[in-house]
Amino acid sequence: MILRISSCLRARVTRNRFIVILITCVVLMNEWISCAFTASNWPVITNDSEDSVRILIAADPQILSVTSEPHFPFSIITTWDANRFISRGFHLALWRTKPEVVVFLGDLLNDGSIAGDDNFYSLVHSFKNLMDIPNYVKHVIYVPGDNDIGGEGIDRVTPHKVQRFFSFFNQSNTLQYKFVDFIQVRVMDDNNVITPVLPQEDDRVRILLSHIPLLPITRTKIKEDCHLCSYAHCWIACLSLSRVDQLEYAPPDLKVLEQHPSFIFSGHEHDSFHFVGTKEKAHAQEFRVLKDKDRGKIWKFEILKDKLHEVTVPTCSYRMGKKQYGYGVAVIEKSGHVHYTVLWLPSRFTQLWLYLITLGIVFFVVLPSILCIIRNYLVTLCKLCGVALGFGPKYHRI
Repeated sequence: MILRISSCLRARVTRNRFIVILITCVVLMNEWISCAFTASNWPVITNDSEDSVRILIAADPQILSVTSEPHFPFSIITTWDANRFISRGFHLALWRTKPEVVVFLGDLLNDGSIAGDDNFYSLVHSFKNLMDIPNYVKHVIYVPGDNDIGGEGIDRVTPHKVQRFFSFFNQSNTLQYKFVDFIQVRVMDDNNVITPVLPQEDDRVRILLSHIPLLPITRTKIKEDCHLCSYAHCWIACLSLSRVDQLEYAPPDLKVLEQHPSFIFSGHEHDSFHFVGTKEKAHAQEFRVLKDKDRGKIWKFEILKDKLHEVTVPTCSYRMGKKQYGYGVAVIEKSGHVHYTVLWLPSRFTQLWLYLITLGIVFFVVLPSILCIIRNYLVTLCKLCGVALGFGPKYHRI
């Protein structure tokens, strides 16, 4: 009997130890080891001279709130996990790149456009806490997106939303740093916003920043011709069918041409694309996808020639439904080159599946103990019911 009890206790201790070790290893792998391994393998663009500007670009973080996740109490968990993933990846990217300028390419807040003023202030405060900027960063640029000020579907842009965004984030449309002019081109505003035109100087590089891509064809024509729900997928389909020349382009956008751009960064599409046009016409003539399979690759672009390049930065949030997400890094050189790469983040979906599998293993390991507890409870309950109904053992006094 003593040996049997000792064997049961030893088995229980071994089982509990296995569960603790398994959960600890999975948490360490998902939350620290995979992140550290990924960050250590990110490509580094080495150029720290005064004739270069290093930029970290975050597109479409769409920081969630409980308004976005209505299913309580899971909304608290999902919101916390998604926002923490974005914040952790951002700070790893900061540590790895040490940028001089940080650019957010719109859709900072998932519910910014529909929030009231008080709630908007609370969302902005949460955003700045999650995306805390270190002191070595010289400038931060916040570009408004449709989730911040409206502009998509029935959610219209209003002067109040625009003024609120630029006021709360303390923004202007232009920023001059070293030899680079950063200019926000707000083509989605419905209020005829006039973007200031800076005097053109030959020794300065002009970087246009937009939430919506500027060089591709118009959304309306895409939907009419292809009936596809994805902007990027339509481009791929049209190129594969050799129909690019047949599609109708939007009229030349003076907001782009009048700025005499050297390069364009945009977001909104949640994927990483490269569009190529000319500086005489603000229309894309070439297109390619910058995929995750090019992990570790650094692209080099010439910005002093006639071609105009636009890079669409992928989303940095796994909640956008994409398998690939990350942060863009660019080094702009005064000599006329732009080096660009994507810091791809580890797959959060894989990590979450690993958590679910681990929980399943733990459940089956402890299932015999659960069944034993349930059996003992039912036996005890049956005995009590039997005694109460007079079917139990009877005792008499002697």
